[in-house]
Amino acid sequence: MTWMQTVKHWLHDIRAYWNHPAPGDYVAYKEYLMLSVGWLGMRLATSFGFGFGVNDAFTATTLHMTHRDLIILGYVCTAIGYVTAPLNAYIIDHLRSRDGKYRVYVKMAVPAAILSLFALFFPYEKCSYLRMVISLFFIGQIQGYVKEWYSVGVSNLVFVMSPNSQERVRIMTVSSLVHNFAPSLTGLITPLLSDLFADGDLYNIRTYRLIYPLFIVIGTLMSLTAYFGVKERIVQPVSDVSQLSFRDALRAVTHNRYFWIKCTDAWNDFMETSKNILLKWLFYYGKVGSMTMYGVIDTLTYNSSMWAMIASPALIRLLGKRKFKICKNILQVLITLGLMLTYKKSIFFIALFYFLDRFCETSEVIDRAIESDIRDYQQYLSGERIDGAFGVVQHYVGGGLGLLTNLFVPWVYRKNGFDGTDYSVLKVYDDDGNYNEGNVLYSLLDVLLKVSLVGAVIDIVPWFLYDLSEAGQKGIIRVIRLRSAAEDRHAGLLTDELYCEACEGVFAMQEYAQAQKQQITRAKTKEQRAENKEKARINEEIEIAAFMQDELDRYRTPFGRAVLELSHAVVDGGLNGYFENAQTLLAMARALPKGTTSAQRTQRRDLISDMKSLGHIRTLVHHHYPDGIHPFSAAELEEAYALPADTAQQRKERSAAIRRAKHERNAYARVTKPYLAAQRNLIIHDCYENIDDFLSDYEAAKQRTQEEYARMLAKEEQAKHARTAETHHRLQAKNNRK
Repeated sequence: MTWMQTVKHWLHDIRAYWNHPAPGDYVAYKEYLMLSVGWLGMRLATSFGFGFGVNDAFTATTLHMTHRDLIILGYVCTAIGYVTAPLNAYIIDHLRSRDGKYRVYVKMAVPAAILSLFALFFPYEKCSYLRMVISLFFIGQIQGYVKEWYSVGVSNLVFVMSPNSQERVRIMTVSSLVHNFAPSLTGLITPLLSDLFADGDLYNIRTYRLIYPLFIVIGTLMSLTAYFGVKERIVQPVSDVSQLSFRDALRAVTHNRYFWIKCTDAWNDFMETSKNILLKWLFYYGKVGSMTMYGVIDTLTYNSSMWAMIASPALIRLLGKRKFKICKNILQVLITLGLMLTYKKSIFFIALFYFLDRFCETSEVIDRAIESDIRDYQQYLSGERIDGAFGVVQHYVGGGLGLLTNLFVPWVYRKNGFDGTDYSVLKVYDDDGNYNEGNVLYSLLDVLLKVSLVGAVIDIVPWFLYDLSEAGQKGIIRVIRLRSAAEDRHAGLLTDELYCEACEGVFAMQEYAQAQKQQITRAKTKEQRAENKEKARINEEIEIAAFMQDELDRYRTPFGRAVLELSHAVVDGGLNGYFENAQTLLAMARALPKGTTSAQRTQRRDLISDMKSLGHIRTLVHHHYPDGIHPFSAAELEEAYALPADTAQQRKERSAAIRRAKHERNAYARVTKPYLAAQRNLIIHDCYENIDDFLSDYEAAKQRTQEEYARMLAKEEQAKHARTAETHHRLQAKNNRK
């Protein structure tokens, strides 16, 4: 296929699947655009902000806060983060809004914009140093907190738009290509205008106030497309009313080894990114060129990542996320070494290696794809969708490490002649253009490059331990679908879409369970490459089939039979009596086999924890349900949301009904968690033991989904004809008037 045919095929697909997803996908191309535009807008709207780091452009370089004060306030901010992180996690994991898990926070765009404008135009330059520092701290805390929720709402939508990992990679690639235009735009315009209006002073506060208000206002309006145009698609039972406590969620996350692998990579960034200041300092303090030239080089090199992002989906399919990450980190070691050896020779080498370094910077795609897979894996292990607790653990442990690592770069600065207060030692030339004999710029940059090289080498190591394959992630999603369908079918809330997907996963398992893996040979022709591609697909299906078969057999193992025995003992006690036999149930949980897989070990820990909580649950029951526990159904909350809201009184009554339903659901989830977990085991076991009965309605459900799809296409076509007719009518009326 020629490149022209490829483009035509691509354009045809976009037109065909603009309003509805392609077969096998979940997201229409229109949603790709809505997320991308919204994300670009968010990046523009949040382009102004400040923190308390020794290299922060606004607080350190523009307003000249001392390194001592920056480090102290950085510690204070870390302590505040320790207090707010659990609250943030609780909100993310427990706020169940009709707007979705993350869309609800996109509405923070407007208050975030107002606070950013206030922070930008506050008269810091008219304040004494102490008043300026106090003002920066309080303004930064409020503006930063609201802005963070806004950023989380937009950027985390990609985690929940599709359960398909490869489709998520494509969405991340497209959205990254679009939203990464924001720093390119600001990186080009800011130095250019600083040359025009501030004599090349990039860190003049007038430069900020000239440029950023427009970015903030336009970006805020653009970001709302992510709220109105994107749909969330989390795979979980509609009937589920259970909730993990904050403590249980934290414990679950701490046992996720893939999470720790990713964390160790991120926590080493303080070393690897030490070199990032090189380009800016060489132009600003070394005067190797004008600030306009800096802006051009910064923009061109920054956009080099576009090509790697475009190639990322294909590379991930070819190598897998693990090998992709290892290869990327090895390349960055070589690039850092090349920059170290050549940056003093010519601006050309600086631009070249910055281009290559940023060319390899595909974190927006690969790191987010890995993070999505890690969250899917956690849902597979614990049976609950957990998001916020990841941030808490990462913040607490990472923040503790940050208290130490934040001292590292200032220590390197001091050891090499820059104390963080006297910036004149960085200037290679004084204001009259004479060479400054006492400058330490190049010697300091040499040390920072060595630190970055060591950090880049260390970053390679953790990824050799990452073994969650692409087939493994697909198997996890199929298992989650099957479990969710089993629970919803038992509750009478099963949708045809989820049911058909779950059945198709089982059918694929049955087809490939006994198949033998294909031998892939070296391809020399187009036909052989196509044959190898089909063999690779079959091999992947065989691997997934084995994973699915293990899931269907989970209650036939010694561990599974012991879990069923415990689950029966809990459920047989009844909703109002299961917690009375606490000691016996705890003894049964502790007697469970140790388990041979991560899933079994996790389930054993969870069951022991549940049985330990029975005494506390008894107290909660007497408090919340003195007359006995009455079951709560997810349908009750849906009924509250469905109440009319045409008048002010109706809206008031609807809001009160929703609050009551949420309060009752939360109380019910707390006192019945062990009971619901045991009941879930019995429901899923019954489904697996009667899998043929579960599959028996597939043909009828499939026909209903196809008919619904056909009705949707007909409705879209009808609307299209109506718009065409309306346009033709307006044009005809206009011609008649002439």
